Amino acid sequence: MTKMPATILLVDDRPLLQVAVNRLLGQHFHTSNVVATDDRDEAFRLAEAQPEIAVVSYLFRKSNVLSLAEGIRQQSGATQILFIAMHESWTAIEVAIRSGVRGLLLESDPPELLVSAVEALAGGYAYFSPPIALLCAHAHSKTTNQPNISDLTARELEIFKHLSCGESNKTMAFQLNISVKTVEAHRAKLLKKLQVRSTVELVRWALRQKLIQL
Repeated sequence: MTKMPATILLVDDRPLLQVAVNRLLGQHFHTSNVVATDDRDEAFRLAEAQPEIAVVSYLFRKSNVLSLAEGIRQQSGATQILFIAMHESWTAIEVAIRSGVRGLLLESDPPELLVSAVEALAGGYAYFSPPIALLCAHAHSKTTNQPNISDLTARELEIFKHLSCGESNKTMAFQLNISVKTVEAHRAKLLKKLQVRSTVELVRWALRQKLIQL
């Protein structure tokens, strides 16, 4: 028997897509169980209610999406996160997986896959749509000397997320509860690993990899 999620948090800042996804979820699950928002801070507040599933648009325009999963998980560690990606970018997908995302779909996927993904996550399983699963398999089969987000440590990935938001070393140090010198050391290491010379080049690289959107 398919497990029905108790509560679904829908986070998307595009009205048409939000209405369409909300309607699709409501047709298959209890409409009252779907709570929607287009605001990052409100999403974090709603996550305090421990929703079972969070469906998040991958290219969320009003916030750096790389911090959304982390923020939701901080509020509710039990929430299973499903991201809907706009593009087939292995780097973006890899970052999402490392951020704790359990399900990934593309906007071009058939609508019924959204229902399948929610049911899978509600049952305790991960879910990747076929194109994303194929992309993952292809990426793991390739060998390349190009910079890769997987080369970063967990702490360096955190610094990367904050840098891509334009935060200063002092702000990052305060938020991560570490010294400014430690931030500077991690920043230098990640810039070297990603083969960029400055934060500006880092942001350009992240944009090319579809990790962030201006």
